[in-house]
Amino acid sequence: MKAFRQDRLLVASTNFVSKVFGDDFLTLPELNLSKVVESESNSSEPIMLCSTPGYDASSKVDDLAAKMKHPYKALAMGSDEGFDLADKTIVAAAKSGSWVLLKNVHLAPAWLVQLEKRIHNLAPKSSFRLFMTAEIHNLAPKSSFRLFMTAEIHPKLPANLLRLSQVFVFEPPPGVKANLQHTFSAISSNRMDKAPVERARMYFLLAWFHAVVQERLRYAPLGWTKTFEFTEADQRVALDTLDYWIDTAANGKTNLSPEKIPWVALRTLLGQTVYGGRIDNDFDMRVLNSFLEQLFTEKSFDPEFPLVTSKDSLQLGFNLTVPDGTKKDHFVKWVEALPNVESPIWLGLPENAEVLLLTKKGQDVLRKLLKLQTIEEDSAESATSATSDGANAKRPAWMVNLQASIGLWLKNLPEKVQLMERTAESVKNPLFRFFEREMEIGAKLLKKIRLDLVELQGVCDQSIKLTNYTRGLIANLSKGTIPNEWKKYPVPQSLSTGAWIVDFAKRIKQLQDIRNSKDFGRSSIWMGGLFLPEAYITATRQAAAQANSWSVESLELQVEVLPMGTEPEADATSFIVRDVVLEGAAWRNNSLELTSEISQPLPPVKFIWRLKSTEETEKREDRIVLPIYLNETRAEFLVAVELTKPADISANVWYQKGVAMSVWSL
Repeated sequence: MKAFRQDRLLVASTNFVSKVFGDDFLTLPELNLSKVVESESNSSEPIMLCSTPGYDASSKVDDLAAKMKHPYKALAMGSDEGFDLADKTIVAAAKSGSWVLLKNVHLAPAWLVQLEKRIHNLAPKSSFRLFMTAEIHNLAPKSSFRLFMTAEIHPKLPANLLRLSQVFVFEPPPGVKANLQHTFSAISSNRMDKAPVERARMYFLLAWFHAVVQERLRYAPLGWTKTFEFTEADQRVALDTLDYWIDTAANGKTNLSPEKIPWVALRTLLGQTVYGGRIDNDFDMRVLNSFLEQLFTEKSFDPEFPLVTSKDSLQLGFNLTVPDGTKKDHFVKWVEALPNVESPIWLGLPENAEVLLLTKKGQDVLRKLLKLQTIEEDSAESATSATSDGANAKRPAWMVNLQASIGLWLKNLPEKVQLMERTAESVKNPLFRFFEREMEIGAKLLKKIRLDLVELQGVCDQSIKLTNYTRGLIANLSKGTIPNEWKKYPVPQSLSTGAWIVDFAKRIKQLQDIRNSKDFGRSSIWMGGLFLPEAYITATRQAAAQANSWSVESLELQVEVLPMGTEPEADATSFIVRDVVLEGAAWRNNSLELTSEISQPLPPVKFIWRLKSTEETEKREDRIVLPIYLNETRAEFLVAVELTKPADISANVWYQKGVAMSVWSL
């Protein structure tokens, strides 16, 4: 599973655990927090309520305090003023036996360490409780004291606090249906059924929108380029916003015409403030606005208004439309009738996006398992796993295996990098200056890697003593992770050391080929294999402006996907990029095409610098602007370009499918 089907790793692991420990092992009962507080914890044992980003566990503390009628005070952490106030509040509550809720303590990891020490010196009453919403930290009060912490799981949470605490992890149930059920369970019938009757439908539209926005996070970087913290607080503010504008437009009437609903104001507030305020990527903002434009419109009150596009509905086999209803119960019944097995199409994503999600989760599990593995554990196999000859019999297995890997890596890597030959004429060329810097980066890193590997070889054959530095290298390499000292350019986190070495060797080879070429690689370049690809784009722009005496600011970049099998030709204003991958769509007959596949390799792509048109051009329905990222993680944006699309398919469809290009892949 690890080698061939990482997307099936989680399912296989779940089946294995169930077979070994029983089917009930992975089924946990509902948490009875009041029982934990009253009989299963004490004042010196904090209660940590951890959650995934976007899930707020503080409401459980609010509900418990209200149910038990116990006084408590909630504080938001994150500022120096909040630290001082928290210190005073904790001391006072420890004496009185009340509860304290600290929210977002993961924003203050250094303060948490101080808090841990301070709590050990407290002598609070048995009824005292301290609640914290955060990425976990520690506390040690009196017998009646209780410390509650709600937190997002975070690596900077002090380990001592985790050992000291009772830890409960909360995850929102995955799926649009579960998200809708959670939303409607938090909205009272009195609020949703309040006049005008159109309010209930608007609430449903917002609930669907919120579910889609949150569920797409599971499919990052395809759904969103990163994991934005869309929370229940966003939804609460959005509901208040709806109430204000609906009440204003209705002016006390029991009915409100859809035409009189201020749709533009709602879309603007939801898109730019409530939800969009968390987004820092223009293309993610475009996705968000596409859903707002699709859902929050007068047509949403039409019978059989589709929640997904008509073309995607054909793939589903049924129409997913807004239900008719004017009461909360009507919409709740519709939600209950939804199938339990959902398709990524509900979220606007390609059908096969589930494979991407499962593969990513499988890689995360493997990476975490490797972190748990230590050299000391491997060394237990030293007597049995090592070969029986005299040289290896006394060495641990990890040392023998690492030495063999180092030998292969050194064979893959060249001895050195030949640098560019600088002349008075060549230094005027922007491309020469760029590749001169690239080769200097490559040469320096290659020298560093080879020296480290040779030193590790000496450690493995026991001719060189182990140092703290080499111990750190061994800890990384034995687990297949890339040492931080080698990470001089971005690569996916899931890339193993062996694959990284091969990739680095390919980068060096390309630089040496470019050194020997006459056009600085214009006719065929692997842009993803450059250390600074953004600088290359800038250098080609400067070169085009220099060759034609143009202003750099007057140029724009255009692309042309070349037909398969053609001989690419480049001039002073263009360059040909190979190994480009199109994600979320297919390319056929010189146009984008919808597909269920996640990605498709493209033929060579010609990038051309041209003068911007001085005339205003109308927006063409058969063109769409797509981002180009460095790799499939979408963490490094390079440039945006226009491609041709079918005029009869809305641009929003392509946005929601996460269509983009990348220039690096394994």
